[in-house]
Amino acid sequence: MIQIENLTRHYHLGGTTVRALDGVTLDIKQGEFVTVVGSSGSGKSTLMHVLGCLDNPTDGRFLIDNVEASDLDDVSLSDLRNHRIGFVFQQFNLLSELTVVENIAVPLVYAGIDRKTQIETASEYATMLGLGDRLGHKPTELSGGQCQRVAIARALVNEPDIIFADEPTGNLDSATGREIMQVLNSLNDQGYTIIMVTHDPILAEAGSRKITMRDGKVVADEPGSRRLPEDAERRRTAARKQRSRSSNRKIGLGNLIRIGIREGLQAHAMRTLLTMLGIVIAVAGVISMSSFSLGSKRKQADQIKALGVNLVRVVDGQLEGQKLADARIAGSQGLSLRDLEMLHATVPDISRAAAVRYIKLNIADTLTGVSANTLAVSQDYLAVNNLRMAEGRFLSDDDAARSARVAVIGNAIARRLLREVPGEPVLGRRLVMGATPYTIVGILADRDVDLKGLEATGARDSNYDVLMPLGTILTRTRALDMRSQIDELNLQIGSDERLVDAGTAIRRVLHAAHNGVDDFQLVVPLELLKQKEQSQRLLDVLTLCIASIALVVGGIGIMNIMLASVTERTREIGVRRAVGATERDILHQFLSESVVISATGGLLGLLLSVLVVIVAGTALDLPVVFSGGMITLAIGAAVATGLGFGLYPAMQAARKNPVEALRYE
Repeated sequence: MIQIENLTRHYHLGGTTVRALDGVTLDIKQGEFVTVVGSSGSGKSTLMHVLGCLDNPTDGRFLIDNVEASDLDDVSLSDLRNHRIGFVFQQFNLLSELTVVENIAVPLVYAGIDRKTQIETASEYATMLGLGDRLGHKPTELSGGQCQRVAIARALVNEPDIIFADEPTGNLDSATGREIMQVLNSLNDQGYTIIMVTHDPILAEAGSRKITMRDGKVVADEPGSRRLPEDAERRRTAARKQRSRSSNRKIGLGNLIRIGIREGLQAHAMRTLLTMLGIVIAVAGVISMSSFSLGSKRKQADQIKALGVNLVRVVDGQLEGQKLADARIAGSQGLSLRDLEMLHATVPDISRAAAVRYIKLNIADTLTGVSANTLAVSQDYLAVNNLRMAEGRFLSDDDAARSARVAVIGNAIARRLLREVPGEPVLGRRLVMGATPYTIVGILADRDVDLKGLEATGARDSNYDVLMPLGTILTRTRALDMRSQIDELNLQIGSDERLVDAGTAIRRVLHAAHNGVDDFQLVVPLELLKQKEQSQRLLDVLTLCIASIALVVGGIGIMNIMLASVTERTREIGVRRAVGATERDILHQFLSESVVISATGGLLGLLLSVLVVIVAGTALDLPVVFSGGMITLAIGAAVATGLGFGLYPAMQAARKNPVEALRYE
C-alpha cells in the first residue's frame, strides 16, 4: 500500500541542515497497525507528515498504491488526504466555533457532499463513537476523551484507508487512553490501516508492527503483538467504491458562505462590526446623497411644471437712459402685443400665449403689510401658467374690450380680506388700487408651491397676485415715455422636447422684429433646471470621491482584520488542509469571509440610507427617490472592495505550509 525508498527530508535553518529523515526505506501493507517510536527529534512525526501528504520529501521515492506521491499536484495530494487518509492528533485540533457534528463533517465539506448528507453522516459516526448525546456541544464543553473521539470520527467520516494517529493518548489519562486504543484496535479489525506515533513503550507493542527511529533513520522494524486482519483489502476496497459514488470533490457556495458567517462574522462579532463600519458609511453616503439629489431634482421639476408646463418667458430688458433711447432709435419698440401676434403666427410650437404688464398701484388699507403683486394680464394667462379658479370667474375678452375695472385675486389675498371683514363674501367686494376701485370677480385656487431654489426662473407665488385685464391697464393708465408696452410674454410650448428649438425660433423672430436690438431675455425654466442639475453633478462627483475614500478605508480595515484572522486561525488552516482542503479551497474560504463582511456592510449601508432618506426627506419635504443603478453600484463597489482587499490575506492563508500551520501555537 505504501512504499518508500531512501526517503529524506532535510530542513535548512540558517547555515545548518537538519536531517529529519535520512534515507528511510520501508513498506506498509493494507490492514497493518504500525506503531512508530523513538525519542524526540528522531523523525517519527516528520515521517508521519510525509506519509500523510502534509509535507514533501526532499529526496527518495514515495509511492501510494504504486503512484509516485512527489509527482502529484496540490489538488491531487489534497484529494488523497480527503479520501484515503484520516488524522488523529494529540492536541485534538478541533475547531472551537463548530459543534461536535460540524467538526466531524469538515472533511465532507471538502468532498463536496451536500449539507444535509454531511449532518446525517457525521451524526452516524458520532453515535458510533458514543457521542450521540453531544452532537450540539462545542469542544470546550467536552472532556479530553470525548474530544479525541470527535477527532477519530472526523478521521473516519470519509471512509479512508489509512488512519494516522499522532500520540492519540498523550493528553489523556490512562483509563481514557485505553478506551481510545480500544477504538483504534476496533478500526484495525475493520480493515483500516493504522499508523500511530507514540512515546509509550506499552502502546508501541500493541500494534502488528513496531518501527523504531533514531536520528532520522529506521533502526528497528519488529513485529508487534497484534495479528494482521485477513480480509482488510476486501473491506477497504468496498468502502472506497461506496465513497466514490457520493463525492464530487468540490466545496459548495453554501458551505463557503456558511463558513464566512460562522467563522468570519460571528466568531468576533464586535470586531467585525467595527471593520465593516467604513463600508456601511460609504454605501449609506452614496445612496443617501444620490437620493437627496434625485429628490431635489424631482421636487424642482414638479414645482416648475406646476407653475407652468413647458413655459418659455420672454422678459423685457427694462432699458433705461441712453440704452433705451438707442434702442428706440434703432427701431425697436420693446415688447408689445404685436410681438405676441407675430410669434403666434410664425412659431408653430407655441400652443398658448399670454401677455403680462407689471404695475405699481397702492392698495387700500385693508391689505397694508401684504406683499401683493399687481399685474395686468391677457386672457390666456390662466391656462398658460397652469392656474385654476377657486371661486368666481377669470378675466374675459369682454372685460378687456370694455376696460372693465375688475380683478381676480390670489388665495392668500382672499383669506386676508375675509379676516378683515368676517362673514362677508369676498366676491363682489371692491378693492381700491391707485385710488380706483376694482370689483373682485374671482379667486385663484390655492397653490401649494415651494419656490425656494426656483428664483432663477422668475416664478412668483400666485397666492399673492392681483390680476387685472391688460386692456383696462393699457387704456386707463399712463405709460412712461418710451416704455415697452408689455413687460413679459408667457409662451407655452407643446412639448418639452421642443423647448430648445422653440426658444431658438422665438429669439430669431424677436431679433428680426426688434431690428436686431437685444432688448429682451428668454427664460426657459426647465432648461434652467437642467443647467442646475449639471452644476449639481460636481456635488455628486464630490460625494463619490468621499465615498470612495471611505470604501478604501473600509477595505484597509478588512485587509487588516483578515490578516489578523489568518494569524489567529493558522492551526485551523492546518486542520482544514489535513482533512483535504486545497490551497484554492482555503483561498476561497478566506476570500468569502471578506466578501461576506463587505456585502453585509453594503446591505447595512443600504438599510441605513433608507432610514436616513425617509427621515430627512420627511423633515425637509423632499420626495423619497432611490436610484436602482446607484444602489447596485454602491453595493457592487462594496463587494468589489471586499474582493480586492481580501485577496492578499486569503493568498497568505492559502500558502501556509500544512505542517507548520499544525505546529502553530
